[in-house]
Amino acid sequence: MEINNQKSTLLQLTFPIFLELLLMTIVGNIDIIMVSKFSDKGVGVLGGMSQILYTQSVIFSFISIGTGILIAQYIGAKKRDKIFEVIGVSLGLNILISLVLGAVYGFYAKDILLKIKLSEDLIEIGINYFRIVGGICIFQAITVTASAALRSFGYVKIPLLINIVINLINVLINGMFLFGWLGMPILGVTGVGIATIFSRFIGFLLVIIALKKYCDFTIYIKKYKKIPWDIFKYILQIGVPSGTEHLCWNLAQIVILSMVNTMGIENITARTYLNLIATFIMMFSISLGQGTAILNARNIGARKIKEAYFQCLNSLKISLISVSILLLVLMIFQDPILQFFTQDENILKISKKIIWLFLFIETGRTFNIIIINSLHSAGDVKFPMLVGIFCMFGIAVTLSYFLGIKMQMALMGVWIANGTDEWVRGILMLKRWNSLKWSRKGFI
Repeated sequence: MEINNQKSTLLQLTFPIFLELLLMTIVGNIDIIMVSKFSDKGVGVLGGMSQILYTQSVIFSFISIGTGILIAQYIGAKKRDKIFEVIGVSLGLNILISLVLGAVYGFYAKDILLKIKLSEDLIEIGINYFRIVGGICIFQAITVTASAALRSFGYVKIPLLINIVINLINVLINGMFLFGWLGMPILGVTGVGIATIFSRFIGFLLVIIALKKYCDFTIYIKKYKKIPWDIFKYILQIGVPSGTEHLCWNLAQIVILSMVNTMGIENITARTYLNLIATFIMMFSISLGQGTAILNARNIGARKIKEAYFQCLNSLKISLISVSILLLVLMIFQDPILQFFTQDENILKISKKIIWLFLFIETGRTFNIIIINSLHSAGDVKFPMLVGIFCMFGIAVTLSYFLGIKMQMALMGVWIANGTDEWVRGILMLKRWNSLKWSRKGFI
């Protein structure tokens, strides 16, 4: 086992993570981008289902967050003997979770989609996609865990290269089933689901090979007859609160989505396109937050508290400047950007009203992305979880209903509600970081 570039700089960690996230976002949204050239109604189908499918990723993050933080802290503390135990336990847990979730998504697809108030005609178009992508999630579960381990070792370029391969495969097979490339039958949204799962399968094979080659990790069942309960406990102590925070955010967004689903197909589709644009804007902040978390987990494992404190604040400044520049570009070029996705005048009209609110919501979101990642890296996971639950449901959901439904502000009300939630949480997270209470939460 060899740790790659343990003294990695923030840029050396962040840039490959950024490229990986960019490709993951593309592969995660290539379905929407390519379907937008096929049918706006198809985009509405995927948008209506995406928040439910994202729940899987959130649940897998319960384990992968704990995996990455523990490995990085053990690296900082130079306790390499514990690292293999972390990887083995993490893979086992996520495999088990994926089998349970896959069964639920596969057998109860229609019931789930009816619960979020998706119309019968949209369900008919997309239910096979939902069953395929939701039911076969084991490849995603393993890939997420293995990638977290590789990044903590400093091999941030390996998941990036794997995602390049996944993207190319996904685009090719999407084109085959959407536009009849290479003489294949046009299967529409169902074909998009097949492409997604096949590309994830290839990614799973590649990441397992990489884990063996670069981290010298091999699964030996006999080795895990005796479960390392201390590792199991630590992973859950980190993963459950931080994962619960992500899960609650997703559940809150599902509740909000069910409100949007009552506003008609044009609002559903506009929300889908706007969320896709927002994802690209916050991508740099996410990668910077993850890079900062790796460095801070190592610093905290080595008890370098001062370095960790200033690393987070410096990353926050960089992120705010970067996001502000991206938002300025978006405001200037909003017409061609929106017209890339659709030519529907009603959808464009709705989107143009909302897009100015990105200046409000995305700057507030930056505080949460950077600081919460750093708090998690220190083992301070309960405070962000409790604040998140209160704000997401007490502010985002409640205000979305009041402004969006009661005040009939539709998507504008939803965006204002989410922005208010982000800013309130962001300010509370900054106060928590400045208090230094997180410095006493490490596991090593």
